[in-house]
Amino acid sequence: MKTIYVLSSLALLSACASQPTGLTLNELETARYQVTERRRLPIDFPGVQQNLFRHAAACGQTYTFEMVPNESAFGRVVYRPAPDAGWDRSVVLGLTLLHNRTINVKAYSYYSGQMDRVHEMLTAMMKPELCHADSSWENKLDVSD
Repeated sequence: MKTIYVLSSLALLSACASQPTGLTLNELETARYQVTERRRLPIDFPGVQQNLFRHAAACGQTYTFEMVPNESAFGRVVYRPAPDAGWDRSVVLGLTLLHNRTINVKAYSYYSGQMDRVHEMLTAMMKPELCHADSSWENKLDVSD
């Protein structure tokens, strides 16, 4: 009887372990997965979206801009390595629109080592004609904040 109980318990545990739980966007956008932050970038949401379209046309790399539902001051720029990639494989820039029409950016990634991708995303937003990461647009006063 104990053998049956142990075997059924092991089968139940292995079934639970094999089911992928998946990382949610709310879990990703936490301090645990925050990669970096930039403050007061001199651009607003329409400028971000226009620059991402320009970058896609010039470089072929597409990033998705989306507004946070029911929030006019919050948006995201999302990189997915494949269209069906989960949040664990994506890189997300959380955007906050400030009263002076500038934005604060917080970058999130489940995996470490994504700073190159973050720099490419920020460059696409700020210098859409460049097809590589570039920091010449950065406000050097805000980098050390």
